[in-house]
Amino acid sequence: MDTTRNPNRDLQQQRQRLEALVQPTLGSRPIHRPIAHGLGQALKQLGDRAMRFFTGQNELRIWQRTRNGQPLWFAHDPVTNRTRSFYSEQDVRTWLDQRYYE
Repeated sequence: MDTTRNPNRDLQQQRQRLEALVQPTLGSRPIHRPIAHGLGQALKQLGDRAMRFFTGQNELRIWQRTRNGQPLWFAHDPVTNRTRSFYSEQDVRTWLDQRYYE
């Protein structure tokens, strides 16, 4: 019997469990009430913070959303705890290059 543990595998499993808590279930009907949206956002933020705490994640996080039919990019730096928004993928890449060489 192998008694050694793989800490990376354990962290990956914890991360998957946490992501499952904050990800919407496929086929579920969205609730469009402001209170439900606010609660969903709060739970997502709580899940994101818990995931960072358990994984010790200090890497940049980049994601894309659509607002008013237009794509909008976001980048969060957990070291500075700042989130920036961009109107194009190229803007994100330019910011990343500038940030890297600072």
